[in-house]
Amino acid sequence: MKIRLQILEHQTQAIAALGHVFDRVELDYSSRNEANPVFDVGDPRIAENIAEIQQGQLEGISGIAKQLRTRQGSTYLGVDVRMETGTGKTYVYTRAMFELHKLFGFNKFIILVPSTPIKEGTRNFIESDYAREHFADLYGTQRRLALEVLDPQKRSKGRKMFPTAVSSFASASRLQGNRINCLLMTDGMLQSKRTMATDYDQTVLGSASVPYEALADTRPIVLIDEPHRFRKENKAWKTLIERIRPQAVIRFGATFPRAEKSGVVDYNNLVFNLGSIEAFNDQLVKGVAVQYPQDPAEKSVRLKLTSLSVSKPKTATFRDEDSKKTIQLNLGDSLGNADGDFAGITVAGVGKTDSPAIKSGVTLSNGQILARGDMISSGPYSDTYQVLMLQRALVNHFDAEWENFQRARKVKTLSLFFIDSIDSYRGEDGRDGHLRLKFEELLAEEIKRRLAKFDTHSDPLAREYGEYLQASLSDLQATNGGYFSADNSSSDEAIQAEVDAILRDKESLLSFRKPDDAWNTMRFIFSKWTLREGWDNPNVFQIVKLRSSGSEISKLQEVGRGLRLPVDEYGNRIAGEQFYLTYLIDFTEADFANRLINEINADSATDTRDIGDLLENVATQRGVTAIDLLIELLKKELVDENKNIIEGKAEELFALYPEFNTGLKRDKVVEKPQQVKIRKDNFAKIKQLWAMANKKYYLLLDELTDLEMQGCVDHILDSKEDVYSQQVGVVKQERIHRDEAGQMVTQSETLDTYQIEGALNYGDWLKAAYKQTFLPIQVIHTGLVRRNATQKLPSDFFTKATLARFVSKFHDWMQDTFVNRFSYTSIAGVTGPTALTKADGEPKDSIVQGNIGVFRDTQSRLPDRYLYDAFVYDSDLEQQNITRSTSNEVVVFGKIPRRSIKVPLYFGGTTSPDFMYVLRTEDGNVTLNFIVETKDVRNKNELRGTEKLKIVAAKKFFESMQETGVRVSFKSQLKNDDIALMLEEVIAS
Repeated sequence: MKIRLQILEHQTQAIAALGHVFDRVELDYSSRNEANPVFDVGDPRIAENIAEIQQGQLEGISGIAKQLRTRQGSTYLGVDVRMETGTGKTYVYTRAMFELHKLFGFNKFIILVPSTPIKEGTRNFIESDYAREHFADLYGTQRRLALEVLDPQKRSKGRKMFPTAVSSFASASRLQGNRINCLLMTDGMLQSKRTMATDYDQTVLGSASVPYEALADTRPIVLIDEPHRFRKENKAWKTLIERIRPQAVIRFGATFPRAEKSGVVDYNNLVFNLGSIEAFNDQLVKGVAVQYPQDPAEKSVRLKLTSLSVSKPKTATFRDEDSKKTIQLNLGDSLGNADGDFAGITVAGVGKTDSPAIKSGVTLSNGQILARGDMISSGPYSDTYQVLMLQRALVNHFDAEWENFQRARKVKTLSLFFIDSIDSYRGEDGRDGHLRLKFEELLAEEIKRRLAKFDTHSDPLAREYGEYLQASLSDLQATNGGYFSADNSSSDEAIQAEVDAILRDKESLLSFRKPDDAWNTMRFIFSKWTLREGWDNPNVFQIVKLRSSGSEISKLQEVGRGLRLPVDEYGNRIAGEQFYLTYLIDFTEADFANRLINEINADSATDTRDIGDLLENVATQRGVTAIDLLIELLKKELVDENKNIIEGKAEELFALYPEFNTGLKRDKVVEKPQQVKIRKDNFAKIKQLWAMANKKYYLLLDELTDLEMQGCVDHILDSKEDVYSQQVGVVKQERIHRDEAGQMVTQSETLDTYQIEGALNYGDWLKAAYKQTFLPIQVIHTGLVRRNATQKLPSDFFTKATLARFVSKFHDWMQDTFVNRFSYTSIAGVTGPTALTKADGEPKDSIVQGNIGVFRDTQSRLPDRYLYDAFVYDSDLEQQNITRSTSNEVVVFGKIPRRSIKVPLYFGGTTSPDFMYVLRTEDGNVTLNFIVETKDVRNKNELRGTEKLKIVAAKKFFESMQETGVRVSFKSQLKNDDIALMLEEVIAS
């Protein structure tokens, strides 16, 4: 399996915002070839560009709330990109380097990260084959990113030579036109005097003998990962600004530092804001299902064995995990001394045990053997609480695994365990630890229980899964592996193989098969918070917390390793569906879900304090003017004159006007994902329509004639908005002089401007235009010759800027030209499992509620002819549809699961309808099917161009089914459209 990076909309929005920061900014290319082009930090064009982004003037990119539009004046340009954990932050800043190089020629970037694990994660991503191939497809094979990684330097005798990573990075020239130079380092290396401040016996760039000087001379753009770890009061930040002197610092993170006194978040020109709420609500990350084993007794006490003494008198020390009180017990003492619930259990032995896994521990009178760090619960104390959690974890894992195995494209399921003691897993003297042995014992029991269902199954998919389970049972050790910080210095080959599989070979870990086609059963990972940051795997569907994370860890950080959306067996990211990460904890954290929800909502509290941006939209929904609504809110003293929510009034405002509440949707963090049952009798009536809609379809575009392609090129080159835009460079001078206070300062001035010529040679420009439009090179060339004959092309026409405009205008032309020149053809063959059906075509028992609706109405009567057994919806309009679909001609109807029917679009991407109906026509025949796509606007004039084209495409898609004899009608529904009237019209026509 090879991971295939996919371009998600929010990622391209972030990159577009960054590119716009430098749009039409004067760049000085006369600086030394080893340095970035230079710009004036105070250029008013930069401030204008940032204002346009923040005010929401860029199409498709949301503006920034007014209270977050802060900017700190300084000698460098600060730009912030906020992206929640798991939404592709590393991808975005890697692609940003390609984009800024392509558009503006920047080629010296430093990536600064706060820890070695994050550094290794970034290195692995950038150097991976799948990332290289992805960026080569986007930017051409000639443009490449040369990554240098600054690691700790070994002492050497003789001449003191410059660190290779720094010298290679600094010496690279922009005359190597397609090379992007990147230096990756940690804050520790940045501050290392031994590495960075040493005066070496070698110079770089002619005169720099100190790494700080060499890096400063490159005029770098610095990209910071995890900005909350780089407070401006910290030494690392001061070192960066004072010694490296970057032109720009672009920070990427989910969390930004807060000012120590005011607590205000330190944003500097925030241009993209994808916070926790947006990430969860828009299904850009998994939802979270919190679980904990409940005791039959409502109250349960947990005792943890913290230490033991084998010298006489032998003692065992336990800690009550709730009260945190400790008690020391001698041989023969009762655990009832710690709590009465343990009455009857005594300390029978301390030291050597009968367990082959625990050399030294405590033996209890009920036969239990505890190792240091183990816990025992007073409720079900027939076993350790740890074992109860492991048993629950295995049930969760195999339930999710079988569900994911049944998908049309299988998804490998992983579980991640955080544990207290490394020895409990790794063991001593070459023997496995007691926790690993116990886990494998429980794993074998669970696999055998599951195998009983699949051994004699007639379904080929079930038999295949049975083989996977059997392979797991045959070699239990191969199913699990661990990574701990101590492993980095281990010489054990088996341990290193585990570490490589977990840390470095993500593709292997996600694969069901090994290169020799044998089953790859590794899917259980054990660690000790070492994987808390810098590591992720998209297919972690469960995190089991067998140890304390420490109070300093935020709840979002705790679940962060498992939030990323999964990939299928072919490496494709699966977006647009409701997935859940199960977070298994002990019962003392029963309030975890509420705390996580509160943290997510609090994270956006500053974003929602100002309701000004929402006022117009809410007023329209309520049928009043924005002024009238504001007056109403002022009278009720819910907001002030600046449209800010008055302190302490948010809850009242959201209760009275829920449209203003942009908080976390209720199904994103749950204690148990709610299921909605599929009514099988009703599904039988809609089965034909569902099967037809889920067939595979080819999108066919009409062939363009040579004349049409030539007309396309002429249209692009002769349009009113010219493809050409003059590129101007400037010559800058910096003078050092003494100011009025007697301080030495630098004063910049522009001496001259000049045109940038020959950015791309003609042949490269033509090849790039062909790769991005597939218009033949000869046709583009002929069009350029014709344009030149009537209007001479400027000498600096063939630049990256004109190429980008040429491609953009081609896509605009294509959308308009092909609006009536495409069709759909179904492909014969087995469809496989779908959102509603199993591989054999029979309906599933249930579906996750989040895939058909966020809200659940328990008050309204559910129509008998509805497909599901619960009243679930996403919007007021959908709620009305379910309520008002009462016509006698409705045989069955239901919400279409999210992105389950993906209509391919001729201009890229897919669209998905919302409702499906089977109707009885006036002559009584059940032959008419009706598909509805709801749009959250009041009239068609409010639809954007692409939305109108999606409706056209969907209409044609469903019309194509009629060729098979299935009668289908498709309509879009706007806010003012009554579904009852729409149904009448369809039946009558």
